[in-house]
Amino acid sequence: MTTERPIPPPAVTPPPGREPEQYLLRLRDGYETSVYVHHPPAGAPEGRFPVLYVHGIQSHPGWFYGSALALAGAGHVVWQFTRRGSGDNSVARGDCRSGAQLLDDVRLAMDELRSAEETERLHLLGVSWGGKLLTAFLTREKAPPSVASLTLIAPGIVPRADVKFRVKIRIAGSLVVNPDALYDIPLSDPALFTDNPAMRTYLAEDAFRLHRATARFLFESRQMDRRVQRAKNGVISLPTTLILSSRDKIIDNAKTRGLVEKLTGANLNILELSGAHTLDFEPDPAEFHHQVVTAVQRGET
Repeated sequence: MTTERPIPPPAVTPPPGREPEQYLLRLRDGYETSVYVHHPPAGAPEGRFPVLYVHGIQSHPGWFYGSALALAGAGHVVWQFTRRGSGDNSVARGDCRSGAQLLDDVRLAMDELRSAEETERLHLLGVSWGGKLLTAFLTREKAPPSVASLTLIAPGIVPRADVKFRVKIRIAGSLVVNPDALYDIPLSDPALFTDNPAMRTYLAEDAFRLHRATARFLFESRQMDRRVQRAKNGVISLPTTLILSSRDKIIDNAKTRGLVEKLTGANLNILELSGAHTLDFEPDPAEFHHQVVTAVQRGET
């Protein structure tokens, strides 16, 4: 079903005829969220598996049109899934009932993608907090046969940026008396995401960027961290690519590398590209886009 919601401004304007289609996806509890679908252009390779693309904690699909367009250009249908409470969603901003609910949302999006695109298999791609969400999903249960590969771009599984201790105490109190209380997400400075002045301006002016989350969401996010860190060695048995940013101010690259190595065992390819946290915001992201396409297609060989 096509939506009539306002579309968040993209960081990159798609070429004429390459604009994504916007659909409403009804989640299991009735919540409706947007999916932005990028179709391959005429002449693109055929027979590629589609990609479910999951964004970060503050972001929305518009931040990552560049890499989504690159994947579509290589022949993949790309579903950019908007997490409940973020992006163009005005209902329950920054909230979720539980971490399990967010993981179930991923499962439903996967099922809907496979049904709509009439495919048995798909790729999973998560950037920043979205990478954490997908990692948590794959450590909660054995990877389903439908998943061909996993690509993690600067995944937020070992963050540097964190809520201050005194705020954590306040959040703990809110969980008892008012779990809907809102707290700032500690990523307000655009300089954390990019060194590119144009993209810093884009972030500063983005009205769809999520700045606050509920005590319940922040608690569940922390619980997700703990479950991922305690997961068994080698629990993710998929072809996996980890793409890190050399100047990342948001995640701890060394600890992230170590944790992903533990979770995936030998079936892992690691790349570290020059740039800040959001590689799509680099002045020339061509190499990043090339590596994203290559990473996804590891699962098709």
